Amino acid sequence: MGEAPRRIVLVGFMGSGKNAVGTRLAVRLGFSFEDMDRRIEKRMGCSIAALFAERGEEAFRAEELREAEALTELDRCVVATGGGAFTRPDTRARLQKGALTVWLRCDTEELMARIPDDGTRPLAGNHAIMRALLAEREPSYRMADLEVDTTGATPGEVAHRIADLIEQRTQRKRAVEQ
Repeated sequence: MGEAPRRIVLVGFMGSGKNAVGTRLAVRLGFSFEDMDRRIEKRMGCSIAALFAERGEEAFRAEELREAEALTELDRCVVATGGGAFTRPDTRARLQKGALTVWLRCDTEELMARIPDDGTRPLAGNHAIMRALLAEREPSYRMADLEVDTTGATPGEVAHRIADLIEQRTQRKRAVEQ
């Protein structure tokens, strides 16, 4: 039946607004909110930056896959992923399981302005690297069920747009089923 999705998974590049939008969307939908990176940090007992530095990106991606699998068990939840999670086919498949995926797309210049150069984001070394990384990741982001532009919008506005799109999809599914 045309029911709302069990989980909403927000994907996109660092700085696209996954956490800020996700918390507001969860409230709007009456869902819980989960941040994949914070869950990994809590489970591992260290920051993502420390995990990258101590064990490398592949170890982090393995933890991300493990977390994506754990998230498939949750219902009525909005999930903010890390910027690279959706680029890995195995992690992407788990994130898509029983979920509606939403790519939060944002203008490159605005992304650069939003991302602090404070060492908290291991792959945010410089703008040239970030532009290349974004270009590499966009094909994966395009595999999301929905695409919402966050450029120039507040997190509340984006959450409202996503909620409206979810309602429209749910209504269309109900109409088709009747």
